[in-house]
Amino acid sequence: MLRNYGASFLVIAAISFALVVPFDDVAAQGKQNDARQSSQSAGKGPSRATRKAPPRSVHYPPIGYQVRTMPNTYRNIHVNRNSYRYHDGIFYRPGASGIYVVVNAPIGARVGYLPPGYISFFIGPSRYFYLNYTYYLWDAGRTEYIVVEEPAGAGPAVVAASETVSGEIFVYPNEGQSDELRDRDRYECYLWAVDQTGFDPGAADPEADNAGDYRRAISACLEGRGYTVK
Repeated sequence: MLRNYGASFLVIAAISFALVVPFDDVAAQGKQNDARQSSQSAGKGPSRATRKAPPRSVHYPPIGYQVRTMPNTYRNIHVNRNSYRYHDGIFYRPGASGIYVVVNAPIGARVGYLPPGYISFFIGPSRYFYLNYTYYLWDAGRTEYIVVEEPAGAGPAVVAASETVSGEIFVYPNEGQSDELRDRDRYECYLWAVDQTGFDPGAADPEADNAGDYRRAISACLEGRGYTVK
């Protein structure tokens, strides 16, 4: 009788062990998956609001370049009764035999979007964008970009703003500053740093000996306005 009871106990114990182990494995696997997801989330990098702009690796076709087929997402643009095609920062003019020719951006053209790779900067209260050798003025009322002539002071402003993505200076907002405010602060600090150090990165022949002083000055100015500079 005792022998039968002992055998029954061993069978029940074996069955219980077989049932418990898979649940333990599932629980352990779930913990590993949670840990892996947490690790991946932690390694995603900065949010979209603080992510650096993409490097300037885009190569645009030269003026006069011809194509026979336009991308499906092109936009029709009309300027002074002239018809153009616009796609990703490039303007085309319809030519003979169904050919489209790359042309300079027509002054006064209005577009609804700019592709990644532009440089944004302020001159006074106006926000400009620079892309593919073209200057755009932001029209907040109509939420459009307008092709304009190069504004006075655009050269130094473009150089100063481009440092944010060129590898020299990276600016990260610590207080939730908008892109507009960041660009304005960046430009004002650029002007202040030039005035303090006499070094202008946008000059034709800048004094390289003062570059370190300029970087320290602009970094101090931006950090004082709530940014991290690297």
